[in-house]
Amino acid sequence: MFVLLSHKLSTATPVYARGPSLTLKPLKQISKGDSSNSYLIEIPNHLGTHVDAPRHFDPSGRSIADYGIESLTFKKPLLLNIPKQDSELIMAEDLERHEDKIIEADILLIKTGFQRFRSSDPQRYSMHNPGLSSNAASYVVKNFPNLRALGLDTISLSSVDHREDGRLSHKILLSGRDFFIIEDMDLSKLTESPKMVMVVPLFIEGIDSAPCVVIAEV
Repeated sequence: MFVLLSHKLSTATPVYARGPSLTLKPLKQISKGDSSNSYLIEIPNHLGTHVDAPRHFDPSGRSIADYGIESLTFKKPLLLNIPKQDSELIMAEDLERHEDKIIEADILLIKTGFQRFRSSDPQRYSMHNPGLSSNAASYVVKNFPNLRALGLDTISLSSVDHREDGRLSHKILLSGRDFFIIEDMDLSKLTESPKMVMVVPLFIEGIDSAPCVVIAEV
């Protein structure tokens, strides 16, 4: 059985820290006498469920279009429940207690539970999200060489209320290595670690990262 771990995109998709959103402009409309329906889509590349590639914070890093699908397929996923409230950070000690499991994983999915506000309180979800601390990012890089990706059910790995530390977390995870960060995931369907996870981005050349569809086998 397969489930989606990504959200649908719309003009109502929550936006990190009041950034730009998705806009749709009709190019053709049957209702107005045109032969077909078509749209111009304008979208920030870090909106909704998306995957950060190294180039996002490392100027010499690889862009998302430089990778093949084999690099974005993960056969040893691990789901961890680490509940966090508004603007709380995931710390190294939150991960240390699961070290024996993380060391075997190639992708770590962290379920904070903050996703529950995505629909009910999108302003809260967008402006007061939990994040990953820089000390946790350093702990990951130092201790888990097999880990190739990290995904969260928050709008960003970087908490809006701790942006400088969040930027540092990104740099630590993405610089000088092949690593991926998947943000704004839908982890509500998972109660245990899936069998496989596949991240399918828009392979657009010339951009660092891209919106993606995430599929899991459960």
